[in-house]
Amino acid sequence: MNYLFHYLRKRPGAVGIVIVLTIITSALRVTHALINVNIFNALIKLEFHGFFYWVIIDIAVFAIFLVLMQIQMAETVQLLSLDLRKDIIRQLSGKSIEEFNKQDTGVYASWLTNDVTTIENDGFYNILQSVQIITDPLFSMIALAKFSWTFIPIIALVSFLTVFLPQLIHKRLASASLSTTKANEKLLNVINDSLRGFNTFSIFGVEKQLEARVTETALFLLDKKVKQAKYQSIANNIAGFSNILGQVGIQAWTGYLALEKIISIGVIGSSGNLAYNVFNSLAVIAPIWTEMTALKPIFDKYHLTEKKNYKEEGQDCTENKFDSLEVINLQKKYQDREVFAHPINLCILKNQKVGIYGKSGSGKTTFMKIISGQIRSYTGEIQLNKVELNRLKYSALQKILLYVEQTPYLFNDTVRYNLTLREDFTDNEIIDALKKANLWKTISNLPDGLNTEINENGNNFSGGQKQRLALARGLLRKRKLFLLDESTSNLDKKTALKVENTFLGLDDATVIFVSHQLHNENKSAFDQIIEI
Repeated sequence: MNYLFHYLRKRPGAVGIVIVLTIITSALRVTHALINVNIFNALIKLEFHGFFYWVIIDIAVFAIFLVLMQIQMAETVQLLSLDLRKDIIRQLSGKSIEEFNKQDTGVYASWLTNDVTTIENDGFYNILQSVQIITDPLFSMIALAKFSWTFIPIIALVSFLTVFLPQLIHKRLASASLSTTKANEKLLNVINDSLRGFNTFSIFGVEKQLEARVTETALFLLDKKVKQAKYQSIANNIAGFSNILGQVGIQAWTGYLALEKIISIGVIGSSGNLAYNVFNSLAVIAPIWTEMTALKPIFDKYHLTEKKNYKEEGQDCTENKFDSLEVINLQKKYQDREVFAHPINLCILKNQKVGIYGKSGSGKTTFMKIISGQIRSYTGEIQLNKVELNRLKYSALQKILLYVEQTPYLFNDTVRYNLTLREDFTDNEIIDALKKANLWKTISNLPDGLNTEINENGNNFSGGQKQRLALARGLLRKRKLFLLDESTSNLDKKTALKVENTFLGLDDATVIFVSHQLHNENKSAFDQIIEI
């Protein structure tokens, strides 16, 4: 339960208002039952003026506070969910690229959508409603005791059965809830994967695979949800049976007391309402408790209590500068297979332009990801400014170097956003970067220029335009070390040479080009050419 209280403590004001409104509403709910005594007695005596007077007061006062409470609770739950999403995102942001890629993005998307919705319903709403579960029975039992103390033993007996019997299936429900969240993750991942692969399905004429894959996974989720619903239903019905037993018992006892003239006839209707308040609240204690405790395995997946931030582990650089990069006997293994045919040895100095080439599968991209800090597990040494690379913070590396991948990711947002990523750059800086990447003419001719929306993953841009946009994104940041991984492979030769010459002409930056084949026309501009 600590994980839920943690978020309640983050929003003391909003939670406090919900608690106050809930207590007032509970008091009014009991007042409503007591007013019913007057309404019923007035009706028996045919005093219609008194009857309508009490009805209007009852409805007006109770309805206003009930609406206010529900609105405030809905807003508070959304604020708590926002805080949870922020914490999950911060935890994901602290992962290394290697660690992040161990899970499919669909899994993370499920955490932030399906799981948060489950926590909203079974966690935040339940824990806020638990105030009512306490206050409703408390106020109602006080009112019943005022009618007759003999109601208390009946309430105590039924309360015991209502609260404790559903706990018999607690573990099964918790297990079923976790299985459902995992099935949700799988479905979301399959949906994303299948939709992204629509073009492939269409090209090969197997569009039916879109329906087949989603349906198969949806059926798997259906099975898990049915099992969860089964255990939830058993818990609810056990509590519901006790609830009905208690209400019937109270009503019967009230009738007996009325016949004995110990209480008035009007109390019969009120005792029914009060009994409902007591037993209905008690009936949901066990299911709500079970639902809330069943959330623990979901929270455990996020590791929110861990304060580890991969990007801040290690030491800072005294200055954001590049002096040298020395690689000594570098090797990397995947599943006991060495990536590089031979250990890599090289030394790159400040402002040098270095070309690296090799056949497909020789490990060029792996090499670039290692020296950019994305892959931290390797043998050998990498000295950046005379400091072992793995000793430096990833956040410190980001200030010195910039890696431009072969297939850049473009966000479903404007051209401006894809260039700046909400960092501060002037229009002149943006335009200069686009000109150097040989893309400004294309962007300036678009209807909305820099504010043109880019479709999902840049589907309204060609492969070459995507690469040049990514290169402009890199040039905009003016790092001291650029790592270009096949970054001009989708450009025609003339454009590729022009863009490459832009980077080769940078006087105050070191540039490492990786390509399966370097252009003969600009080979002389390189200080080193190395084969992997």
